[in-house]
Amino acid sequence: MQDRESRAVIRVFLCCLGLCLLDVAAVAQQTDEADRRWFNVTLDPPFAATRGTYVGGQIVLHVQFISSDPFKRVRLELPAIEGVRSTILARPHTRQVEILDDDGYSTLGSQKYSHETRLVIVPDRSGTILVPPITVTGISEPGSGRSFEFEEVYPEQTILVHPESPEFVGNAWIVSRDVKIEESWSPEIDDVRNGDTVRRTVALSVAGVTADDLPELVLNSSSGHRVLSTEVSAETEKTDDGFIAHLEQSWDIYVETEDITHIDGIRFPYWNPERGVPEDATLLPQRIEPLKRDAVALRQTLREEALAGHQARRLGLLGLLLVPLAALASAIALVLWRALPTRTDLRFWRAAKRGADPLRFYASFLSWGRHTFRQRTPVGQQQVQMLGARAADQVGRLHRSIFGLSRDSLRWQRVAATLILASRRMIVRRFLATIVPGVSRFLFLR
Repeated sequence: MQDRESRAVIRVFLCCLGLCLLDVAAVAQQTDEADRRWFNVTLDPPFAATRGTYVGGQIVLHVQFISSDPFKRVRLELPAIEGVRSTILARPHTRQVEILDDDGYSTLGSQKYSHETRLVIVPDRSGTILVPPITVTGISEPGSGRSFEFEEVYPEQTILVHPESPEFVGNAWIVSRDVKIEESWSPEIDDVRNGDTVRRTVALSVAGVTADDLPELVLNSSSGHRVLSTEVSAETEKTDDGFIAHLEQSWDIYVETEDITHIDGIRFPYWNPERGVPEDATLLPQRIEPLKRDAVALRQTLREEALAGHQARRLGLLGLLLVPLAALASAIALVLWRALPTRTDLRFWRAAKRGADPLRFYASFLSWGRHTFRQRTPVGQQQVQMLGARAADQVGRLHRSIFGLSRDSLRWQRVAATLILASRRMIVRRFLATIVPGVSRFLFLR
């Protein structure tokens, strides 16, 4: 009896021990799975999380979810942030990364999978910006073949935004940690003479802003030189670290003295958010000691400019003359083309030269009339009158010779020549009356 009770107690003890071990294994597995993934959101510049930033100051949010196992499915939800202008620098994507230890060395299993994105925000107002919680969900696939669903939430963050500082003096409030400025001259200022025009080009690069935020640089005229014109070009470069604005501005400066003259320096004021102070990117004033004018070279230059201007005027006048001449030549060519005998005229002329009998010649006359006046019926009195009095007389004599009692002897070649010439004159007159009304009245008379 006692043995049975002892065995029952042992079985109960073993069952409890097994359940405890299963619970411990499950907790350990959950802990291990949690340790295989971590969520990280960093701010650039880093001091924005502790000391805050300024209105107009760029902040880059690097959102990174890292897993030891590849993702079967993953989704990163970026919340809307109030009071800022936001732009996605890099859309959410997955890549392989290598996690180094504290000494900077890679270790076994250091290859990880990172699903990440970069977002730039620019505060529009002072106060506090609230970055809402960021959620990532998905399924990971460890090497064991089992899939694990996960949902991680990165807690909300607050960023302090300072207003524009009254210490800043400038036309435009620019917040940047890195500004570069440089210049070039063409020609070199050591070679400038009195009366020359020199070009000054300034290249400006400002990190943390866009080209739309940059104001134009200012360069004023002064004693001994005049600023003739300026050219400005600007563009925005998009990088993983945010925006960089590039501005290039050129001035054409006319030197009008042989004395020493000073061209003003360039000043670009901006606010450094890391130091919390106003700073300037500057170019120093340039001292120019112009060389004396070379009289011979000056006369040669003036002579060449005068000759070039004269040549240009001559070419322009020639071009103006060529236009009406070309039009006149085209008109003459068209008139001559219209005056040339057609194939119908040539067939009619060949029939007249063959000396055929009157009926055959009359048949060729009817064919010529149909093609000339573009009608199917024989030539009538109205068409004959359009050819003129001499042609009408020849047609009348032809009719009397063929159908009348009179047997006047006719020269077929003369009849054909008269009719062909009259038809060509009529067609040219019509053509000229179409393109230039009234010209036919002066050039061709019936």
